[in-house]
Amino acid sequence: MDQRIEKVLVVGAGPVGLLTALMLSKVGISVQVYEKNTEIDQRPRGAAYGRAAVRVFRQAQVLDKLREMGVDVSSIAWRKLDGTRITGFSQEHNQSDPERSLVLPVHLLAQFLYDEVKSLPNVEVFWGHKFKTLTQTEDKVTVEFETDGGTVFSEANFVLGSDGAQSDVRKCLFGRNFPGMSWDVQIVATNIKYSGFDIPGWSDVQWIIHPEHWALLCRLDREGTWRVAYGEKADLDTDTLRERLPSKFKAILPGSPEPGDYELLNWSPFVMHQRCVEKMTVGRVVLAGDAAHLCNPMGGLGLTGGIADVGSLVECLVAIHNGAADFSILEKYDEKRREVYHTVTDPTSSGNLRRVFNDGETVLEHDRMLQMIEKSATDPALGKILMQFENALSSDMSQFYTPQQSEVSV
Repeated sequence: MDQRIEKVLVVGAGPVGLLTALMLSKVGISVQVYEKNTEIDQRPRGAAYGRAAVRVFRQAQVLDKLREMGVDVSSIAWRKLDGTRITGFSQEHNQSDPERSLVLPVHLLAQFLYDEVKSLPNVEVFWGHKFKTLTQTEDKVTVEFETDGGTVFSEANFVLGSDGAQSDVRKCLFGRNFPGMSWDVQIVATNIKYSGFDIPGWSDVQWIIHPEHWALLCRLDREGTWRVAYGEKADLDTDTLRERLPSKFKAILPGSPEPGDYELLNWSPFVMHQRCVEKMTVGRVVLAGDAAHLCNPMGGLGLTGGIADVGSLVECLVAIHNGAADFSILEKYDEKRREVYHTVTDPTSSGNLRRVFNDGETVLEHDRMLQMIEKSATDPALGKILMQFENALSSDMSQFYTPQQSEVSV
């Protein structure tokens, strides 16, 4: 039976969808990407990519360009509200590691990937197309979109739902069923320029541990742009959050600045969830990234996990295309990616968030992870183990290839 893939249809022009399109196009598979918005989402969202994501960027042959655009993280710290360092570690000795972590705002990644794919002959990107519904048969999927000009239909061998946390593809498959929980706090993500970060000993990334003023502060570029993400009560509305922003910055940022001391570039509040679908594969429809699973942003596991989904899914689709695996490998994709979420992503990201709710004065006395990080400063072997942890976010799908035809180039 001929199983070569003529076309894959992607719903969602974020990094997950566009990276999938780029990687599939390089092996000769045609891809159509449909996005309900009319441009790349510019809101301040994720920015950190761990080893599992960087490995996929390297596989896609875009890592060198992304490193030129982004920031290599050389130091990470956990701090008290007054800025006193609790513990942390340096990654300066890992700067030759090709899979070292990377910081790059997600909208810049998406724009870069769009610029890469829009000129490719076998990739088409359609803006302003809202997903409505889909139907599938044994050999194809038909998708209906709503546009300003009316209804549009498209067919493909496979459909990828990568349309984010509010995924219409997921809702089409499962209704409102999205197992998991929502946190009773929300996070306010901001991008700012502030010279007060230029102080001796300040790290590229730091978590502020405090019951009320917990936060994440991360360098986004070498021109003075920083991500400041902090917690607020879940029931506060947008107007109230904006009114409170100056006082939160005064409490959290070094130097206790007034509004005129920094430039607020953009900001956006987000509700945080820990959720995962019951199935990431339904026939010829697959889900990836936030459409399939959500976690809070502490540690960048959601963004890294979404990119890792791409690596695994592309391995599967290319194997099907080249005859090295049959369609059942997509069931393995579902199994392995949900296993990663439930055993690594969910518990680790939840632990990261609960950690910053603590009292910074006493957290090191009882937090085992921080104790391990502190010990790693004098135990290189332990430090190496900690640095390699994010390998657990990857899933090698080549183990499920047909044994006689296991050589597949992605």
